[in-house]
Amino acid sequence: MKTNKKTLRNVTALVLCAGAAVVPFLFLGLRLNLTPSHVPAGFWRARPAASAGPVRVGDVITYDVREFYAAEPRIAEERMTFAAPRVIKRVAALPGALIDLSGDTFVVDGKAYPRARRAGNTWSKVDYPLVVPEGTVWLMDDVLAAYDSRYHGPLPMRLIKEKNEPLWVWE
Repeated sequence: MKTNKKTLRNVTALVLCAGAAVVPFLFLGLRLNLTPSHVPAGFWRARPAASAGPVRVGDVITYDVREFYAAEPRIAEERMTFAAPRVIKRVAALPGALIDLSGDTFVVDGKAYPRARRAGNTWSKVDYPLVVPEGTVWLMDDVLAAYDSRYHGPLPMRLIKEKNEPLWVWE
């Protein structure tokens, strides 16, 4: 009987400590990115998109994958599963930008992104060339395996939840 009470007390203490560590993180808008294929791994400060000013090329944004799939049902892939619903990505182009391919290399308004290559067209939902439509942004990472606009097309700006600033990141 004592073992059960002791175990319950230890589990309760562990849960309270974990909660005490997480609450300041969320309250202060701190985020930990452990997926360096998207943006550098490390600690980021997230600000609500509505109060963070206009979206610009190079901004690191967060969006909710579930909302994106609901808004763009043609994109949902059964094989694309995410542990966390929020995804962090870098904005590569704004409305009006021309996205094209030169071989397998992506070109945004004439600038080549040699590290962001086409992985094949087995599940891409995008036809090139395309002009980024009004009210959307083009998300693109510098690695081949990133699931971004190269595969699902532009992201509606209304789905952007946060803009992120690096606090302490590493490559």
